[in-house]
Amino acid sequence: MEERKFLAIDLGAESGRLIVGILRDGRLAIEEVHRFINRPVDILGRLYWNVTQMFQDIKDGLVKAFSKYKDIESIGIDTWGVDFGLVTKEGYFAGIPVCYRDHRTDGILEKAFEVMPKERIYELTGIQIMQINTLFQLYSMVLENSSLFNSTYKLLFMPDLFNFMLTGEIKTEFSIATTSQIYNPIKDGWEEEILRKFSIPKDIMPEVVPPGTVIGKLYKGIEEDLGVKNIHVIAPCEHDTGCAVVGVPGEGDDWAYISSGTWSLMGVELKSPIINNDSLRANFTNEGGYNKTFRFLKNIMGLWLLQRVKREWAKEGEDLSYTEITRLAEEEKPFKYFINPDDVSFLNPTSMVKEIQDYCKKTGQKVPEKKGEIVRCILESLAFRYKDVFTDLERILNKKIKVLHIVGGGSQNQLLSQFTADVLGIPVITGPKEATALGNIVVQAITKGVVKDIIEARKIIRDSSEMKVYQPQNTEEWLRNYEKYKEITQGVD
Repeated sequence: MEERKFLAIDLGAESGRLIVGILRDGRLAIEEVHRFINRPVDILGRLYWNVTQMFQDIKDGLVKAFSKYKDIESIGIDTWGVDFGLVTKEGYFAGIPVCYRDHRTDGILEKAFEVMPKERIYELTGIQIMQINTLFQLYSMVLENSSLFNSTYKLLFMPDLFNFMLTGEIKTEFSIATTSQIYNPIKDGWEEEILRKFSIPKDIMPEVVPPGTVIGKLYKGIEEDLGVKNIHVIAPCEHDTGCAVVGVPGEGDDWAYISSGTWSLMGVELKSPIINNDSLRANFTNEGGYNKTFRFLKNIMGLWLLQRVKREWAKEGEDLSYTEITRLAEEEKPFKYFINPDDVSFLNPTSMVKEIQDYCKKTGQKVPEKKGEIVRCILESLAFRYKDVFTDLERILNKKIKVLHIVGGGSQNQLLSQFTADVLGIPVITGPKEATALGNIVVQAITKGVVKDIIEARKIIRDSSEMKVYQPQNTEEWLRNYEKYKEITQGVD
């Protein structure tokens, strides 16, 4: 079999990467050809995404990729969900995209529920209620009487915005559209009742296409710069978690996953959404996946807490590696401090270290002072939070899950992976760490007819990836301390 090459552009909230996938003889090799930092910018108290710089970084990466591999067949972009840009009919930007961590949605849920009860919002969308969701970002603009609506032709989610810059085409893709809390998965379209009640103009919502759709060809100016012709831009699952789930090397139907990074997303892949009172109470979401599947999952704050404390210590002059940070945690006594990682206070605090210490203080615990204590507190509490969500997941599905796959960058945290196996009492399989890029690439390959279907794609990923199995240890001790964790953190869903 001849080599076939595809390019994944994977944009995260901290960094962006361009990764070439080389498919040959049932194996998929990947090569990162470009990486860049992606940070929101605070301008007059509002947090924006620097999309023009990101696009320049993408173009720089395209030059590197096509300089080395002239026979790349297609390009696919995936990003985080919920955030969006607005474009005018003439193709100009209407404002700068705002980051989901901006404070404009603080307190928005209470105001939104006066317009429509959260039960009705969930019934119509099946999406986890979070203040960062597109619906609530747009409603905050409505409450501001934003003049941007006057000049907006279409709303484009972040991957759609970059696809627009690459091709000039205006479309959105199913998996990213579902993160908005405006899409109705039963009707399979934008929910007009929500748009009407929240005074969001219906005509700004773009056409929705399925994963694997060819969006268009590279803009001729970009092709000329690269010295190539007829390069297709394909929508994989444009939501990075959608790609990551495609990249989970699972077999059968008794596995669950965590896509682990800044956020930890725990769930299962289903053929139809689950929208009922039980899933609402547990605040689970139904996000679109490949081949019109649904990712029934819950967002957990994830390694964001660890990223933030690491950054704080670096600013103080101690730039520790994640390996060093984990070693400090291993040296500390277990089960001394407990936090709920999903407490709203951890969403975007001025100081994550202080917020963790304050949480411990206000819940009647001793206060962690040493770096190792703080890190161990984060990792143990994340594992306990995984147990919360896992218990809800099994109850709602009414079935036992026999194995958990952890994919993404967070799968490299061996201590957290072992903690997770310990508290869940089942094997945890980690890897691939590049599940998002792999999922992006295999969807392009399926679209191009190189790979037959998702079953073959997952076999290729299994055969091409390094994975590690963690067997549960000391589960009884973990479960005893889980009860203590629940007592301390009760009151948060």
